[in-house]
Amino acid sequence: MIKIDCDIAVLGSGFGGTLLALVARKLGYSVALLERGSHPRFAIGESSTPLADFKLAAIAETFGLDWLKPFAKYGAWKTRYPDIRCGPKRGFSFFRHEPNRSFSPHEANANSLLVAANPDEPRADTHWFRADVDAHLVRRAVDAGVIFLDQLEIDGLRHERGWHLSGSRPDKAVSVRAGVLFDATGAGQLLGKALGLETMPPSKLHTRSRALYSHFAGVARWQDVIQEAHGTTATAEHPFPCDAAALHHIVDGGWMWVLRFDDGITSAGFSLDPSVHPIRAGETPDDEWQRLVHAYPSLARQFAAAKTVRPFVRTDRLQRRWCRAAGADWAMLPHAAGFLDAWLSPGIAQTLFAVARLGRILADDRPGSSQAQRLVEYGRTVLDELAWMDEITGACFACFDRFEVMVAVAMVYFIAAHYCEERERAGRAAPGAAFLLADLAAYRDIAAAVCRQAPTVSAGDANAFSAYVRRELAPYNLCCLCDPLRRNMYPCAKIS
Repeated sequence: MIKIDCDIAVLGSGFGGTLLALVARKLGYSVALLERGSHPRFAIGESSTPLADFKLAAIAETFGLDWLKPFAKYGAWKTRYPDIRCGPKRGFSFFRHEPNRSFSPHEANANSLLVAANPDEPRADTHWFRADVDAHLVRRAVDAGVIFLDQLEIDGLRHERGWHLSGSRPDKAVSVRAGVLFDATGAGQLLGKALGLETMPPSKLHTRSRALYSHFAGVARWQDVIQEAHGTTATAEHPFPCDAAALHHIVDGGWMWVLRFDDGITSAGFSLDPSVHPIRAGETPDDEWQRLVHAYPSLARQFAAAKTVRPFVRTDRLQRRWCRAAGADWAMLPHAAGFLDAWLSPGIAQTLFAVARLGRILADDRPGSSQAQRLVEYGRTVLDELAWMDEITGACFACFDRFEVMVAVAMVYFIAAHYCEERERAGRAAPGAAFLLADLAAYRDIAAAVCRQAPTVSAGDANAFSAYVRRELAPYNLCCLCDPLRRNMYPCAKIS
């Protein structure tokens, strides 16, 4: 039998759990990192943002993980770690499709939106090829002295003067005792079930979606598809290559993401409203994918030569949330506490905010009353940040049939993101600042009003609604977003 007695046990060795283990080990704690599977392994949650990059760099600097900092920018990543796959992300791009009609750019880009996040490729954000990234971080953790056990099936979890875990690997039984337990298992939900926690009723969550996705080879560039049909002038206003982005194809009742990696692999998937797109009896995931893609001729052209490099994953409804996310000697990372949707790529940043927050708690003192209270406060913050993203995401989803209304709602996210980025860049962000202005009541009030009104705004009233959003968000709008003269094409804000 393998017996481990440690200060901290972390369940799950995705990037968040492993980074937390690394931080804790750097602070002098004994740490066990426990994993059900093995590396390398497929995972999504691949698209970073400027806020994620700021937080990653801050974690590296605060906790003395100098080797981590190059992952914060595409150019530095490619120079320092060329064998760890990634792709450049210059911003966000959105295109609205109509069933059985080829995509055609509308006047003033009324069915397109591009929002730049950085000025050039070396300073670009990244798409993380998670199989490579997660495996690299685990190797770093092992080198740092973290005890790592993979292929571990946990069959017992008790909370009694600490944490007692029992389980087995293929060759041996395992027993782990830990003072503090962190759950980074994502959808595994082991800790919440062991504690008997209540879950948020699905009816109280605004976002509704299920997913169908895989990795592909041979996906054409969307820019080429547009130019072949409409000439180079169709993309002349684009402030950056629209494929070097988190590319969003919006369809009836859902959207598709397309994220490109440098080695020719593309992550792509549909996020679908299950009430509009229920799973059909007897239809395989492969057949459903083909049906969905071929309902939109331009998507069919983009994926005409595409081949999956791994089997499709098809889910039921994605949304879930626990009613508690932390206690005196335990805490969940955001993906374990709840999940909404990949829309607008919040996942990596939310996780890194949580890792940084937990690292500061662990750095202040050894387990005691102060630490216990701060962990409880951490849990409240994580759930509030999830609720905040649910407001924005749910409102955007409700407006997919009215693109310009959806664009106005999305500006709630983009303006908050740019505001936080500029605050980070200027060194004015408080260490404990919440993700995406979630702790700024004045901004939340404005956003709540926008999100509440948006689902009822008609297409004919979109311009008036956009003007209202522009006025309300003006005090926080540092980068000329919501400007009708930009025609939905936003270059990078001022950056040093």
